[in-house]
Amino acid sequence: MPVRRSEFSYTDSHMKSLSSISSKARVSRVGFFRTALCASITVALLAAPTITNAQSPHKPTARTPKPPRIDETAPPQPEAEVQPSSEAAEPVLPTSGPAISQFLVTPFTVVTPTWTALGPAPIPNGQTEPADVNGISLTQSPVSGRVNAVAIDPADANTAYVGTAQGGVYQTRDGGTTWTALVDSAMTLAVGSLELDPTDATGNTLLVGSGEGNFSGDSYAGFGVYKLTALKSGSPVLSGPFGSSQFSKRSIPGLAIDPNNGNNVYVGSATGQQGIGPQAFTGAPARGLFRSTDGASTFTKLAVAGLPTDFRVTSIIYEPGSSDDLFFGVADAAGIGIGGVYFTTNASGGSPTFTKVLATANADFAPVKLAINKAGDTVTVVAVTGETAPAKQGQGKAYKAVYKASKPKNVNFTQMPSANGFAAGQGFYNLGAAIDPTNANNIYVVGTLNGTFLFSRNGGGTFTPSNDTLHVDSHMVGVAPSNPLVIYTGNDGGVWRSNDAGLHWIDRNTTTFSATQFQSVAVHPTDPNFSIGGTQDNGTNFFQPNGTWTRVDFGDGGYALIDQNATDTENVTMYHTYFNQTNNLIGFARVLKTSCATEGQWSFKGAYTPPVDPTVHCDGTTDTFNGISLSDPVNFYAPMALGPGNPNKVYFGTNKLYRSTNKGDSMTVVSQAFTSVVSTIGISATSDSVRIVGLNNGKVFATITGGNPMTDVTATAATGTPGAMPAKYIARAVIDPNNANTAYVVFNGNAITGKHVWKTTNLNSTGTSPVTWTAIDVTPFADVSVNAFVVDPANSSHIYAGTDRGVYNSTDGGVTWGLYGDGLPDVAVFDLAISSDGHLRAATHGRGFYEIVKAP
Repeated sequence: MPVRRSEFSYTDSHMKSLSSISSKARVSRVGFFRTALCASITVALLAAPTITNAQSPHKPTARTPKPPRIDETAPPQPEAEVQPSSEAAEPVLPTSGPAISQFLVTPFTVVTPTWTALGPAPIPNGQTEPADVNGISLTQSPVSGRVNAVAIDPADANTAYVGTAQGGVYQTRDGGTTWTALVDSAMTLAVGSLELDPTDATGNTLLVGSGEGNFSGDSYAGFGVYKLTALKSGSPVLSGPFGSSQFSKRSIPGLAIDPNNGNNVYVGSATGQQGIGPQAFTGAPARGLFRSTDGASTFTKLAVAGLPTDFRVTSIIYEPGSSDDLFFGVADAAGIGIGGVYFTTNASGGSPTFTKVLATANADFAPVKLAINKAGDTVTVVAVTGETAPAKQGQGKAYKAVYKASKPKNVNFTQMPSANGFAAGQGFYNLGAAIDPTNANNIYVVGTLNGTFLFSRNGGGTFTPSNDTLHVDSHMVGVAPSNPLVIYTGNDGGVWRSNDAGLHWIDRNTTTFSATQFQSVAVHPTDPNFSIGGTQDNGTNFFQPNGTWTRVDFGDGGYALIDQNATDTENVTMYHTYFNQTNNLIGFARVLKTSCATEGQWSFKGAYTPPVDPTVHCDGTTDTFNGISLSDPVNFYAPMALGPGNPNKVYFGTNKLYRSTNKGDSMTVVSQAFTSVVSTIGISATSDSVRIVGLNNGKVFATITGGNPMTDVTATAATGTPGAMPAKYIARAVIDPNNANTAYVVFNGNAITGKHVWKTTNLNSTGTSPVTWTAIDVTPFADVSVNAFVVDPANSSHIYAGTDRGVYNSTDGGVTWGLYGDGLPDVAVFDLAISSDGHLRAATHGRGFYEIVKAP
């Protein structure tokens, strides 16, 4: 990346990666997302979920950049919030039953209606390669959501396991035609690594490293290592998590099992994330390299010469057949010279010693992924890194080492320059590698854009892209040991299979595979099905009145809104955001008719690099530079909200609050410039003059007169019970739809037990006397980020909170709470809405939409 920033640096934006990338500029409306990464973005901003391809400084299109990588500040020693891995184990609840968090102190009740999954499974018309000159997909193959890891049965190419960002682990026994979810009873569905036990000849034992290690703003942390046994019995058994004291609040991208002794397991941990507005964990254990000698039941942290106490491991592999020869990769977050590949020849010894055999560039945060082949006595190791390639080729380098297993190990890596730039501008995020286990000439590298999938038939001398029908932004590739023609690959769009060694692809995002990561949900005022929602890297999607799904716009989808004056299902005004980036693109998309809600036909309202595109869209409207300043600091997923009136007033947040009375065609500033960025907006349904905003830094501002400037109403030690509000990201600000004096704000972050949900009943005191607040997330609320909040308009005592681990409700205005409903896995809920027929609809960030009847 062009500028190194401390991981998890808190700056007032909401992004994942915007770096230099080599790709041809597309000078068109839709080509914007494909080419913007050509510009070197030198700011590492607070991340949110990822974006697809590149963009140009013109207008939103099918390609979006990733915001900069996300991770905590990375000095060579553990951070202040890091606790040593020998800390006392936290209590771990069983994986069956109503467990919601290992941080609970007392039991809790579960209100018993049942959640129903609504899909999409899959999104039928995804953003897949190739694209036309405007960046619009020519194939529009089905997609689901991010897939990070794969393990393929050694004896059966049709039996495979894939791990997703927040959808859990899926098993197929028929080559991906059908899938079965295996870990829905686990405490997390975030998966970083998978490894079949090579000593189990039946292929019935799988280890799962929980927590996604892709360094994105929505790469969620896990709770440790899970074990699945009896995989082929029809009733697999899940146990764990193991090692929670070492791995809770972290991710596990590195996992390897001794080829000769299944009791010996190596695990590598890295950064994990929490909340819709990414927050560094408090109390997270030191990352590093760990070993178990009892089959992954307990772990010991290993000291590695030359490495600090706290370091990020991104990949681990054993030499096939060897219990002692082992490699692991390290990402250097602080530029102190520790990044690269480390090797030992005594992995089974009491105190293994490691040698650094490949050093990555100090200037790059460069995760490493490893693959290995052993043919007779010859061992071939491939390492792919996120380093910056020379001559402006982008990020991503590939290396190869060849040595003799029977001789003293002399591991020397040499570069394979024909793969340079395979990760484009996203070397922290898009990388993976595999080698044909029977032929070391067949090497596979995955990244993004033209490097989404690369194959070599000559040992890395040359690489050829094979991307047709794939979604970009790859993370994994695996070759079937029993039939190396069979390859599985995974990316932000899901999972694909090849039967001809990567020449052609079969989409395996079928009706039994669900992994879509929603950011938002909006509901129609009268039709109970009609909903739209934005997703991570898979566009804005439409749950139609007939109960089927379709993608209606490209890029990343953020906030989504529907004007509540609609009286039918055709004349509907809808809004959504793409990504937002200072000096590049700030604003939102709008369409006035449902039949016009297709990609390329939404008018953009906001600002991008001039000139404005004069194209007249399907609904008769054009793009408008509407008064939003392109130089404003802004979150990646900038917040929007609707106010009362016909049409609904439209609000948008940067470091200011903007308001429109004409559906976004023009907007005026209705607040001062805040010292932080607006993260959420709440507008009273009964009075457009009553407004409240929350900021990235935990501050709350309000007005009850529509006045400018707004008043700071943040709870202090004097005005809050039990004290001041935390200085953390505010995910939602909501005003009671029936009482403009009552409002709620909810916070992301941990170590703030009992301070995630705050309520005031005297918002009407704004500007005249102190507004008082009370934290109401009493037991049994878990100490997890709250991302979503909704008040039932039919009964203001009924409130619902969507968290990183389920939905809570209260029927008495927050005096008491319960976990709401059965059948919702432990997946982050990013938004909530109540449909016209009285159902609570949840936008999950890993398993699509769910709904449940609201509390009576």
